[in-house]
Amino acid sequence: MSISSSLPSFDPLDRMTLQAQAYQQLRKALMAGVFKPGTVITIRAAAEALGTSPMPVRAALQRLEAEGALVARGSKRTLEIPALTRDEYQELRDIRVQLDGLAAERAAANVTPDEVDEIDALCRAMQAAAEAGILDDYVRTNWDFHLAICRASRMERLVALIENLWLRIGPYVPLMMPDRESMVASMGAHWRAVEALRARDGVAARQAIADDLTNSGAKLMTQLAQGAAAG
Repeated sequence: MSISSSLPSFDPLDRMTLQAQAYQQLRKALMAGVFKPGTVITIRAAAEALGTSPMPVRAALQRLEAEGALVARGSKRTLEIPALTRDEYQELRDIRVQLDGLAAERAAANVTPDEVDEIDALCRAMQAAAEAGILDDYVRTNWDFHLAICRASRMERLVALIENLWLRIGPYVPLMMPDRESMVASMGAHWRAVEALRARDGVAARQAIADDLTNSGAKLMTQLAQGAAAG
């Protein structure tokens, strides 16, 4: 007696879904500082890390290249995190001061108590990482902290613009915090941002974020200038 076994009908897998997932994961890793400047990314290595075939990864990497987050290195199969000059970084930082500052100001008016609690918790996690000197945890939580503030602004287009800037800046954030002391020192501006949001003080929130971006980038500006002089 033969037994037939049949499976229910499934919707066909959408290749675009895999592309979108690969793109989003790689994009988040870039913004969160997972990849360092100069890191080489091959299609094969990225596909293995994401647990998928090369085809959707190739499309995701091509999209990130078109956005300026990656540059080709000799072959379209190999890309890397682009280098920034001091002037390029300063321009990006100055734009971020204005856009992130606006997001923080609007967030102070629109943030909910639950969101403030979430931002506070992220700040505590960042403080713990800073005091422990764990750079990877600090950088990842720093991204989550800033993103939570931006989203609380309720300005989706502004958040999209800021994320595009983070694609270029994210890989350089670890270089802004060369030691434990730098991470701990950065926390003052972060806590002032939390306090301003809780008090719904838009002016203070904008200033706290501006101070954070300006102060944290000071050491990087020096490094980039020294690198240019050495070159």
